[in-house]
Amino acid sequence: MPWNTPGNNNDDPWNRKSNNQGPPDLDEVFQKLGRKFGGLFGGSGGGSNSSSGSPNGSSSIGLIAIFIVAIVWAMSGIYKVTEGEAGVILQFGKYKETTNPGLHWHVPFPVQSLFIVDTQQVRSARHQTTMLTQDENIVEVILAAQYRVKDAPGYLFNLRGPETTLKQAMESAIREIVGKSKVDFVLYEGLEVISSSTKELMQEILDRYDSGIEITSLNLEKTQPPSPVQNAFDDVIKSREDLERYIQEAEAYANTIVPQARGEAARITEEATGYKEAIVATAEGESERFSALLTEYRKAPSITRERLYLEATEAVFSNSTKIMLDVEGGNNLMYLPLDKLIQNATPTRSNNTGAANTSSSFGSSRSSETPQRPTRGRENR
Repeated sequence: MPWNTPGNNNDDPWNRKSNNQGPPDLDEVFQKLGRKFGGLFGGSGGGSNSSSGSPNGSSSIGLIAIFIVAIVWAMSGIYKVTEGEAGVILQFGKYKETTNPGLHWHVPFPVQSLFIVDTQQVRSARHQTTMLTQDENIVEVILAAQYRVKDAPGYLFNLRGPETTLKQAMESAIREIVGKSKVDFVLYEGLEVISSSTKELMQEILDRYDSGIEITSLNLEKTQPPSPVQNAFDDVIKSREDLERYIQEAEAYANTIVPQARGEAARITEEATGYKEAIVATAEGESERFSALLTEYRKAPSITRERLYLEATEAVFSNSTKIMLDVEGGNNLMYLPLDKLIQNATPTRSNNTGAANTSSSFGSSRSSETPQRPTRGRENR
């Protein structure tokens, strides 16, 4: 039976207390809804039609407010991830996904939450500590590390304090490396080796924790002994610097002296070689001359003997400043000052001697050049 049929007034769900017939009043329905939503936004919520003004106006304002709030809430989920960043989405506090660069949307709070992590930014951390070396010496070490985020979820959620964990890993790694090295290696010789080894060990520790951190560089800025023994170490350093300086000076001196000695040795060797060649050549020349004389002697013994005597006499007298003459029939000796005469005659004798050496025969023409020699005196003897 219809609700608006006569005799059935109590079955009207819209107005059970009214006996009026007809369809339900929609204005009244919207008025009730408007009052309810008005109560939610600070309205009276229980006023009459006369006190709340137009029922249609109140309900429309409430619906518009709800619509605007819904739009603002939905638009708050729009976000943009730039290049070099990563967007991490949590749904009800649990990791859901990581978004790449671009424009995205997620369900706003309280359903989902967003974290933007810069994965290209190079961060830095610095740590100073004191530790023991292998030979039980104390050294102070200052480390500086640079790192970036390679895994955003691991960086955000796997570590309670990423920087704290990084410093702890840094100290653990440097203690292990320095503990296996001697003090001289730590202070002077092995700075690069220690830095490289510490970086590798730090990365292993952070990867084991799934920290999402990548170490880009690690520098061992300073290693020094403790303050009470600083002066003693300074003396050691100064002594080593002096040692290096002396070594460099010695090397420079050796680089100067050795080439000179080698040049002098080469010069002496060349002189000895030249002297050897000159002596050999002279001996060979004398041998050839003797052979030539022997040939001439066999041809004319008397002439050859006379020639040899004259050459020997000329060689002896050429080096003497006085000449003694023996006069026949008397005992008188006469000395003549022939120094200047000999000096003037030296070029002529040299030319004559050279011609005699280059000649292979000893003819009568050479003998006729010196007819005034006292040959008779020799025969008389």
